Amino acid sequence: MKLALSLAAASLAFSVPAAAHHHEEEAAEVVVTSGMEFPADAVWMHSFDAYESEAGKPNAAFRRALGFIRAMEAEGVDPERVKVAIVVHGPAVFDVVNDARYGEKYEDETNQAYNDIAQLIGYGAEIWVCGVAAKYHGVGNAHLLDGVKMAPSGTAAHAELQRRGFGINPY
Repeated sequence: MKLALSLAAASLAFSVPAAAHHHEEEAAEVVVTSGMEFPADAVWMHSFDAYESEAGKPNAAFRRALGFIRAMEAEGVDPERVKVAIVVHGPAVFDVVNDARYGEKYEDETNQAYNDIAQLIGYGAEIWVCGVAAKYHGVGNAHLLDGVKMAPSGTAAHAELQRRGFGINPY
């Protein structure tokens, strides 16, 4: 039985990439219409957590936050009524530093998160860096991009955001 399950799992693993590609092609042809209603006078406050980071690659957490703002805007919600906050910790602290500090860490790489961060700040997003992670990674306040702020810790930042009414993205 174990052998049969192992073989089935192995064959499934090899078929997933082909199936995923097939689904991407189908997804381009699918029309999706939301059934949710968004009151014009409501305000949406949502926070995201940025931990993962890869040198020279966009940060997925920043992309998710921008995606949320854009999705709400596509539903007719005024972007001024969409409040976003991102708590940055772990290696992602390097995604919110100036060119000099980024270059010290990742020689010959360009920070692909700059544009997303600028857009988020343009939308009024709050970007908070975990002070514990910043200290561990040798990132000080002077290294942070304009508009990015330091928090005592990531936990304190999330607690304060939740106290103020922000939800937290579960992924």
